[in-house]
Amino acid sequence: MVPTPMSERSPDMSKRKATDIRQFLSKKRQETERDNARQLEKTDCIEGTENETQVTSSTSEMILDLEVGEGPPQTSHDSDVPDCWSKEQWRGWKERNPWLYVKDGCIGCSTCRDAKTLLLSDKRAGLHLSDEWINGTVRSNSKKTLAKKIYKHRQSTSHLRAIEIADLKQKKMLPNKIMESNAHLVHETTNSFRTAYTIAKERLSFKKMTPLLKLQELNGAAVGKVHRSDHSCAEIIEHISKEMKRKVISHIKAKNSRVSITIDESTVFGIAYLIVFIRCDVTGEGHVENFFLDLVELKEGTNADSIYKALRESLDEAGLDEKFLQQNLISVASDGASVLTGQKNGVITKLKQDFPRVKSIHCLAHRLELAVHDSLKTVSGCSQFEVFIMKLYSLFHQSHKNARLLHEAADELNIQMLKIGRVFTIRWVASSFNTIKAVWKSFPALAKHFKTESEESSRPDVERKKYKGLLKHLTNSGFLSDLSCMKDVLRELQVLSLKLQKRETTLVDSSRYIEQTIEVLQALKLQVGKSSRKAEQSISSGQFKGVNITVEKEGKINRPQFIQAVIDNLKRRLPSDDFVELLKPLEMSNWPKQREQLVLFGEPEVHKLAKLLGESPRQAIDEFRDFQLQGTLKGETLKKLVTASKTHLATSAECERGFSALNDTDTKSRNRLQSKSLSSLLFVDINGPPTELFDPAPFVMSWINSGHRLSTSWLTGRQAGEREPKHMWSIF
Repeated sequence: MVPTPMSERSPDMSKRKATDIRQFLSKKRQETERDNARQLEKTDCIEGTENETQVTSSTSEMILDLEVGEGPPQTSHDSDVPDCWSKEQWRGWKERNPWLYVKDGCIGCSTCRDAKTLLLSDKRAGLHLSDEWINGTVRSNSKKTLAKKIYKHRQSTSHLRAIEIADLKQKKMLPNKIMESNAHLVHETTNSFRTAYTIAKERLSFKKMTPLLKLQELNGAAVGKVHRSDHSCAEIIEHISKEMKRKVISHIKAKNSRVSITIDESTVFGIAYLIVFIRCDVTGEGHVENFFLDLVELKEGTNADSIYKALRESLDEAGLDEKFLQQNLISVASDGASVLTGQKNGVITKLKQDFPRVKSIHCLAHRLELAVHDSLKTVSGCSQFEVFIMKLYSLFHQSHKNARLLHEAADELNIQMLKIGRVFTIRWVASSFNTIKAVWKSFPALAKHFKTESEESSRPDVERKKYKGLLKHLTNSGFLSDLSCMKDVLRELQVLSLKLQKRETTLVDSSRYIEQTIEVLQALKLQVGKSSRKAEQSISSGQFKGVNITVEKEGKINRPQFIQAVIDNLKRRLPSDDFVELLKPLEMSNWPKQREQLVLFGEPEVHKLAKLLGESPRQAIDEFRDFQLQGTLKGETLKKLVTASKTHLATSAECERGFSALNDTDTKSRNRLQSKSLSSLLFVDINGPPTELFDPAPFVMSWINSGHRLSTSWLTGRQAGEREPKHMWSIF
């Protein structure tokens, strides 16, 4: 029989064919429905399904999903969908079950994954979470099998409990629930947090976490089983640092406080870092403080563009966005390095381009160092004195034998030996004063050591002559005069340097300290200082601290000339800034004594300062008049001006202290720490309260709320075995 061509078939035949196909599909659908209903009844018996309504709805959804799953096999597979489904099929399953997630062609449950660490000690029947669903390793080549696994998991008790925990977490009720029902478990986690915090404050290695917790456990404290490793310690410290920074920045933004930034760049173990400090009123009560913000590794280089990019990224990450900085950033301080303060392409120049109201401050302590160096270059006799002190330094620092013999000579004379260091180098002027003081105090020990070694027959003739020359120069009246002159001048400069480096020092305070130091130095030109007076008396008597002094010639340093050079360079390097004049009227110590002169005093400065800070000039002047005539600071606008005047930084000494803390933290044995870990350690170390004042409870709650485990949880992975005891331990 010849088949009828398709073009010659009647419409009635096509309709009958379509009807037969629909009937066949309906019959197959009914058979599939009966088969799956029976399978789900068995599943529900195992899982303990509560009513038949759920079975019916689940069966209908399964049939629908299985129908969607029918189709030709996939020729190519996308890693973002399960192995046996297409993108359309996965999208349908995802819409009906939002908790599903895919990983490497397998599926998992995000709700159970997030809730695993929050089930705490609730070990009721049915609460065991499958590692396959948590880790996203559930897979099958059959659509039916995979669908059954999904429905079985969706109705399980553990999954329903995980949904409850997710709801509590979303409503921010989870920490309170945990605190109420698992107080003893939270207490153990609190002990772990306090231990990790102490490790950061004491600059200990992360590996000290394990022995410290074991010690506490031996002493009877409950510390749990989980957070005992160095990785846990690092993670806890990072969490504490992150929460502390978030709280500080939120307070600053809530109080709308004016901020100043201090930045500096340095290299530690071959890695360049940028350190950032903030000075502001954190509490909103007028108490201005410095706090460490961040330590950033300069991975792209140490040029101005790279440093500025790293600075802006650090500020943005901390929450100090451009809008806030436009309104509240008032100054930035640095040590004066060209890469930071360059007029054309420096970091601060770039910062001023984005924030025009920013005031740039060159660290006054560093400018003082430059003034001292300029003075030494001006007076010719200072170079010979510096050369002799450097000889002493190299003599006792390059030879342990010489250092030991010097200490023995000091012990025989009952003299406390001070360290002889470098002078007039890149270090602070206080370090130079300490070196001069060490030579002055150790004068008898040095003379005895030089004399003994110059007569020591076991030494070569060249070394004996060297010690003889050192002794001759040391006991010369000219050297003693130079030493006393340097000691008097450097003592005053050291006092000034230490005052400038104080955290509470403001620009107005700095200006007053500089003026006082200049007045003292001018008086030293006319009057002999304390050390110079002792030197003159010793030269007259021919003996200084029991050592015979040879009176041959005067000192190389012209004392009046040297002091005048220091005064001139202080005035040139540390001039009275016009901006400081704007701030002086805000302090009562600068007001005139006569009431007639007090009226209208400082109003132009207050008007200009208020305008610079974006405050109402008229309101500021009215409140300033009340402050002058009544003596009480009440106005809110004027309080903002006073707080802002304290916020301006005088030095970048805080960055130097920060790098000192970094050197103590990032030691040779820990130089593999990443910059993120170093920043967290420094934030806790520098900004955090002492251990006895630290309350870990809020940080434990945020730790739990972010999905971390408590210290008392089940242990995962292979556990370390106990150490094999030594036989001699038995006798102990």
